[in-house]
Amino acid sequence: MRVLVTGSTGFVGTVVCQVLLDAGHAVTAAVRGLTDVVPGCRPVVVGNIDGETKWQHALDQIDAVVHLAARTHQDDGEDALRTYQKVNVEGAAQLGRAALTGGVRSFVYMSSIKVNGEYSSLDGSGKPIAFSGEDEPRPTTLYGHTKWRAEQVLSEMMQGSSTRLIILRPPLVYGLGLKANLLRLIRAVDVGVPLPFAGFENPRSLIDVKNLANAVALAVATNCSASGPYTLADIDISIADLVSAIAKAFGSRPRLFRLPVALLTTAALFTGHRDQLNKLTQPLIVERAHIMAAMDWSPQGSLEESLYEIARHYRSTRAK
Repeated sequence: MRVLVTGSTGFVGTVVCQVLLDAGHAVTAAVRGLTDVVPGCRPVVVGNIDGETKWQHALDQIDAVVHLAARTHQDDGEDALRTYQKVNVEGAAQLGRAALTGGVRSFVYMSSIKVNGEYSSLDGSGKPIAFSGEDEPRPTTLYGHTKWRAEQVLSEMMQGSSTRLIILRPPLVYGLGLKANLLRLIRAVDVGVPLPFAGFENPRSLIDVKNLANAVALAVATNCSASGPYTLADIDISIADLVSAIAKAFGSRPRLFRLPVALLTTAALFTGHRDQLNKLTQPLIVERAHIMAAMDWSPQGSLEESLYEIARHYRSTRAK
């Protein structure tokens, strides 16, 4: 198939493009400027993605669209909501309209588990309840709200059309090229920083970027009748066990110690890191049975394999 990928130069986008190429698809990478290059892909310059983006030339003879581009992180300033709205909602809507006009057969929209919420509720026995694509959305962040709104706009737009919409809601993505909190955690473990996470047993779902890319490739396939939204992950792991797994990949021992949760929470609150702490320690579980049944998707790689790959790359680049 001929597939257009937005967000093609990002952490997830570069892997999605490679997986699609390996599957035999012809991939067109929507890029901001001519200096952006995605190996093996035909570049098409679209500039910034918003409600004014001109998509006609990019969608010429395209069978499927994979929309990954989004505004993900920004301080909650005065213009934050407008920025999220402009890129995540208006940008997705503009591309959706152009895809319908161009007769695109499949439109894969990369949403986020933040549409469901930030943390899993607990059942009567204290175990976290897994998020599902069938749950009532309860976003709490600007990013989550705008991703949910984009889902709504695209679903309403494509209902009853010949363009099939597939929505994916992944949790935290790991793999070579990762950024943000998980990268900071890996750096801390590598240099031997003592971490106060011993005793934190709340599990969080994660997904390897390659496994996520494989789900995208299945979603664009002509014989796939799935629509979603689908949650997906390949492992549920606590922060303490994750630190241990990272240390093992780096050939070291985890330096974990126990600190009362209340004390750690208070310290995080006063240092402005409460949100980062919650993202590491609060439970967030997603179910994957629905996408496995609908698309015959299953995780191929493992967290251990991915961490070893990250460790080799991290240390080789650091040595330079």
